[in-house]
Amino acid sequence: MLPRRRRARVGNPGAGPSAVRFPGVAIHLAEPRMGRSRRAFLTRLALSKGFRVLDAYSSEVTHVVMEQMSAEEAVCWQESRAAPAPGGTRPVLLDISWFTESMAAGQPVPVEGRHRLEVTVPRKGLPNPVCMPPYACQRPTPLTHHNTSLSEALEVLAEAAGFEGSEGRLLSFCRAASVLKALPCPVTSLSQLQGLPHFGEHSCRVIQELLEHGVCEEVERVRLSERYQSMKLFTQIFGVGVRTADQWYREGLRTLDDVQEQVQRLTQQQRAALPGPARPRAAARRRGLAAGGGGGRGAGPSWGHCHTGWRLPEGLVLYHRHQHSHSRDPTHLTQQSHTMDTFERSFCIFRLMRRPGAPVGGTQGPCTSWKAVHVDLVVVPISQFPFALLGWTGSKHFERELRRFSRKERGLWLNSHGLFDPEQKTFFPAAAEEDIFRHLGLAYLPPEQRNA
Repeated sequence: MLPRRRRARVGNPGAGPSAVRFPGVAIHLAEPRMGRSRRAFLTRLALSKGFRVLDAYSSEVTHVVMEQMSAEEAVCWQESRAAPAPGGTRPVLLDISWFTESMAAGQPVPVEGRHRLEVTVPRKGLPNPVCMPPYACQRPTPLTHHNTSLSEALEVLAEAAGFEGSEGRLLSFCRAASVLKALPCPVTSLSQLQGLPHFGEHSCRVIQELLEHGVCEEVERVRLSERYQSMKLFTQIFGVGVRTADQWYREGLRTLDDVQEQVQRLTQQQRAALPGPARPRAAARRRGLAAGGGGGRGAGPSWGHCHTGWRLPEGLVLYHRHQHSHSRDPTHLTQQSHTMDTFERSFCIFRLMRRPGAPVGGTQGPCTSWKAVHVDLVVVPISQFPFALLGWTGSKHFERELRRFSRKERGLWLNSHGLFDPEQKTFFPAAAEEDIFRHLGLAYLPPEQRNA
């Protein structure tokens, strides 16, 4: 029998008080050939050097360390554990040599081929030679893909660049992240990115650091910075753009509570979107398209609005603002290659009831039975409906790439009103979205494949 004090340390080796120096690395020491006593000793050693060691194998683990086990045995051991969540990746299987070298160096050493426990069997990889179209509108991009952690890291850097007004860096990171989302398999080596478009030195450096260490120092520094967190929080509020969020930050505002203390400065839509005693969370952004008419005028909180013969339920509308169409003729907009449409619309914030048992993440205050949702109701002439549907369906990056492809590769101007040939001074007719793709010489991508 071990003394009680030692039994406590062995039974819960991951609970040491030492400060964690490498939060992006979570080690699990597999016990089958290692033995309990040696495992406890190695755990205490790693904890003393600032490493994070998890006693149980879980989705948090990034590095599994094994001793005296073959690659086949290691793979069988891992496959007997729970599979990762959709979009997640399995931790890397490593020989004890990586662990001892990391302990000697006092930090995680780069993972090399000699450290890995891998079975040398044919595996699904990227096609060789790689053939990846340069435009996001040329390739299908599903909502759930194989490289979530890598693409999200690049999107953090893209978002931060946008907050600083660096459009070039924003587009570079967005395009690289979009390519990752379209790949048919997980990226496990930097060599798999050779020949792919839009991967510059910076993006490759971030990916390499993530593959080797499970975390990128630059991404974590941005993600944890006060400015990034405040700007991200503010821009999620309906009616608040980067310029307003930047002004609030420069004035010393950091949280929603800080904003609410200056409520007299807010617009009506910002007041309606902010969480409050009767409003559990900031209004989420949603877009929708309608081929119908009508709508109330004015702005502000609404109860029991009457809309051309039908009546909204009392308390449904927290805010709405009606905007008339600026022009029924799309010619001047298309000829100038405008990206914003001028359809008649109502900007709304709806009070929607939550489904029973639905998660309430991010709510504030005691009222959690409903949520505020931003919805745009758009009225479209039937002749322009296919173009409006395409313009309002897909990610922001997909729509931007589609217009760029149309302009640079086909010499045509595309927006939500129509497709225009500036040389022939003519519009292309379309009865459905498929017609627009055909005019551009593109394979049709359904809405669920436009998540670039």
